[in-house]
Amino acid sequence: MKIGFLLILAAVTLVLSACTSTFLVYKDGKGYFFGGDSKAKYDMLCASGDMNKILADSHLDAAVKDSLYKYNCSEERSPEKVKQIFASFSVDQRKDIKSAFRKNGYEINKLAC
Repeated sequence: MKIGFLLILAAVTLVLSACTSTFLVYKDGKGYFFGGDSKAKYDMLCASGDMNKILADSHLDAAVKDSLYKYNCSEERSPEKVKQIFASFSVDQRKDIKSAFRKNGYEINKLAC
């Protein structure tokens, strides 16, 4: 019975994690989905200048960096475009952008209590 419960729990966790289109970035007691459309996320990443630092610390192609900045921080902000870009990333690109966030003081997928 215990093994069955653990298998079901593992399956549910796998399904739920597969449904997330980007990831949660967390800093200074606040967390937002990367690519989210809130003003608070914009202030945390864009108005602060953090997005420029994060992209500079990543090893992504210049065109990808430009697109991520454009769809996160410009007047053309688009959560859907950010999700599309992130969905196209290889495993190494996903690790790279998350590592760049961590380097700049962000935690990834932390849920504050």
